[in-house]
Amino acid sequence: MEIIVCKDYEEMSRKAAELSAEGLRQHPDGLLSFAGGDTPLGTVHAFADMVNKGEVDISRAHYVSLDEWVGLSNTDEGSCGLFNEREFFARLEKSFASRHIINGAAVDIEAERDALNAYFAAHGPLTVSVLGIGMNGHLGFNEDGVSFDLDAHIIPLSDTTKRVMSKYFGEKFHPTHGISQGIRQIMAAERVILIANGAHKADIIRQAITGPVTNAVPASVLQNHPNCYVVLDEAAAAKL
Repeated sequence: MEIIVCKDYEEMSRKAAELSAEGLRQHPDGLLSFAGGDTPLGTVHAFADMVNKGEVDISRAHYVSLDEWVGLSNTDEGSCGLFNEREFFARLEKSFASRHIINGAAVDIEAERDALNAYFAAHGPLTVSVLGIGMNGHLGFNEDGVSFDLDAHIIPLSDTTKRVMSKYFGEKFHPTHGISQGIRQIMAAERVILIANGAHKADIIRQAITGPVTNAVPASVLQNHPNCYVVLDEAAAAKL
């Protein structure tokens, strides 16, 4: 695990994008995944800029989303799919060879989980996985207590995640489950990049990086990954 401390959010975002591009250059027909949300926003924008400038080629590469709130599709406000569509794909002047965006509004959510696993079977393992970290240490919707042996799965949301989700939905939507890539799929990635910014993430970053490896803090499993970068701003790194 290599820890990289950056001055601020902008530097953290650029560094994570550069590491993502470097990984994809080593495996041009590989599989890329970005987390959605506030933390990865700058990274996604910076990576799209690199693609548009010709600094990294995605024409042979594949893309898969990390997770989704069960009940939401990629046209719903607050969804991870809409984040991908609006903040990433809409900015790209070039296209991936293929992409798979999880549909949390699928009538048959188990079939949607199976389709995610099938996409991994066809195009995986991940070449680059860019992850944020939840306040409870979750990766995607791999919530505290999750089995590290799972592939894609549907999981009840933790109380912590339910509290945080109000910033996305207010009182309009109260999801109870998420659908997510599993820890086994994340740990099989050639390169994992965990990003975090802000003082509010300092405690959970310290637990994930310096504490025991435990599913009580799912991100702690990344201590066992052979090629993991942890890219932080100074505030998120303050308690290391």
